[in-house]
Amino acid sequence: MAETPTPESPDQSGVNISPSPVDGQPEAPATQTDPTDQAAPAPAPTPETSVKTVAAEPLPDGTIPTVLTTGTSHKSVSKGRASITSIYRKADILSTILTFVGALVAAAAIFGVYSYLTRNRAPAAKAPAVTTLDKAELSKLQTFFQGNSAGKTSEILTISSSSLFKERVAIASDLKVVGGVQVSGTTALGDLTVDKVSTLGVTNVRGALTVSGPVNLQSPTILGAGATVNGNITVSGNGSFGGSLSAGIINTRDISVSGNLNLAGHILITGKNSAAVPGSEAGSGATATVDGNDSAGTVTINTGTIPAHVVNIGGLLGKVTFSAPFGHVPHVVITPIGQSAASLNYYVQKTTNDFTIGSTNYAQSNTSYSFDYWVVQ
Repeated sequence: MAETPTPESPDQSGVNISPSPVDGQPEAPATQTDPTDQAAPAPAPTPETSVKTVAAEPLPDGTIPTVLTTGTSHKSVSKGRASITSIYRKADILSTILTFVGALVAAAAIFGVYSYLTRNRAPAAKAPAVTTLDKAELSKLQTFFQGNSAGKTSEILTISSSSLFKERVAIASDLKVVGGVQVSGTTALGDLTVDKVSTLGVTNVRGALTVSGPVNLQSPTILGAGATVNGNITVSGNGSFGGSLSAGIINTRDISVSGNLNLAGHILITGKNSAAVPGSEAGSGATATVDGNDSAGTVTINTGTIPAHVVNIGGLLGKVTFSAPFGHVPHVVITPIGQSAASLNYYVQKTTNDFTIGSTNYAQSNTSYSFDYWVVQ
């Protein structure tokens, strides 16, 4: 029922517009009474009653408001229910947050894949860590540096990384090195035994050096205090001796002496024996032998039956052939041995391959003649 306005009431001809959250539809238009007629109560509205209505304009979100007349009120919104505008706004904020979070996750995934594909697969070599042991830590290792007091003799102290000892290190027992040993400073050794190949630079040996195997010296060797060789020595190159050379026996193929050759003992010349044959005037059945080599020796000629000659003109008695020819025609010196050989008027004919002994007078039949010879080039 509509209330009758009192005179003290303000003008309520205005309208109150409020949307209905329940159905969202406009209510039936209400009748409007004349404000001047305040004596009698307003009649109940009827369909025939002429009322003034206000057209409702849609709101920005599309909601059509409900127009209320004087004495009416809008319907209250039920608790727990929200308008379409508030729901739309909440959904818009939630979608924005989800979109932003999704973009961050996608960017992180792309960056992770890129970092995995472009990573450096070769691990960087780490610099060796250097650890300094203090006095307390070194005391823990003291038993290992004092003989076998650290337990059984089979216990082994293994250091896997490199170790630097700045002071002197003393090893009471043997030192076995599986790898190589590099010594940059002065090294003093009491005894040194090398079973395999050893390459030494400048080496000073103050004590005795005993080498049981072959010694190969590829560079010049200076022996300041002399050298004693009990066995054989073989020199394939040249040898130069500024002082004297003392040797029991020297076997050499060629020897060159630029100064004097002083021989305090005998000269023993050995080599392959030469060959001898009788000459054309030695007679029938003559023989010849030689005891010596190409340098020196004795040749003996045994004559056979020599025919008588009207004129005593002599001839060739024997020839000695060298085992190896000389480079040039050598010098041959012969000396007769005995009276029979001295009675001949002997002479020599020589080539690089042989020499022949002849006589200007005839030799006797069935007689032995011997001559010593000396041949030099």
